[in-house]
Amino acid sequence: MKYWFALPPVVAAILLAAGCANSQHTGASVDDAFRTGISPDVQTLVSVKLDKLKASELYRRHQQLLELPQFNAMAERAGLDPRRDISNLCVVWDGKHLLLMAQGGFSTAQLEQKLIADGAQRVPYKKFALLTRGADSVSFPGHGLAVAASTPVVQSTLDLLAARAGGFPDELQERMAEVPSDAQIWEVSRGGLPAANFPLRSDIDSALSNIASLVTGTSFGLRFDSGSHLQARVICKSPAGAQRVNDVMRGLIGLARLSTHDNELDLLRMWDSLSISKDEQIVRVQADLAADLSDKMIDKLTVLRGHAGALLNPQ
Repeated sequence: MKYWFALPPVVAAILLAAGCANSQHTGASVDDAFRTGISPDVQTLVSVKLDKLKASELYRRHQQLLELPQFNAMAERAGLDPRRDISNLCVVWDGKHLLLMAQGGFSTAQLEQKLIADGAQRVPYKKFALLTRGADSVSFPGHGLAVAASTPVVQSTLDLLAARAGGFPDELQERMAEVPSDAQIWEVSRGGLPAANFPLRSDIDSALSNIASLVTGTSFGLRFDSGSHLQARVICKSPAGAQRVNDVMRGLIGLARLSTHDNELDLLRMWDSLSISKDEQIVRVQADLAADLSDKMIDKLTVLRGHAGALLNPQ
């Protein structure tokens, strides 16, 4: 579903700059303002700690890359600038519906005025109000919180927030415990491979279909300081399945390395930084991009953003 209020896909651009390393501190957490509104049916959860991301040295060196027309248009049209106004973002997927939750220092009154001027209707819902346009809604339930999704999902989220009845299944809680606590961007999932739920280009979809049935869930954490760091886990149904996933991932990286020209030293260094290992039913991916290599990879983001868009827009 394409939401009219959705933020530009900045997360995808940030991820393209990432690599990985070990972290001694584990255990991701979700702010209570989000937690109490998340349905126990959640299958995939993505957290972006924008305030901590913006404090990193890598971000400060490259923040000019976020001078994007989409952000400027959003700031003008909706009165919301994610670069300035949002400190924390949470994306929730229950297998059917997408929910965006954001925290920040934005002005609710100003946002409501802008959205209404842009064609939204203000509709009362219990003690809350919805700004509705078409099938989608956004609501500002207080405490610097914004909730956006299809209208029924926003309503059910507001009900959970009012009753403080939201929470996580134990399966996701266990996976959160494996995520580095200092990761500014992290994800946990259950119920299969998250990417299998979204339309992708046919060749990418075919490659994922070879391993999708073997996977029960995933987790990853991305940490940015002067460089960029990743720690990821793919949880499989059996050790045999994990071996196959391990082999497929190693094969893809090997193919990518062979397809890289000898004069593309930065890409070769990036592929060489990736480490894949198997432990019973878990495949682990780790790597590390030092500051100089992270800078060089980010300098290529203009091209990589175009490639990422092609992956997510099948022909």
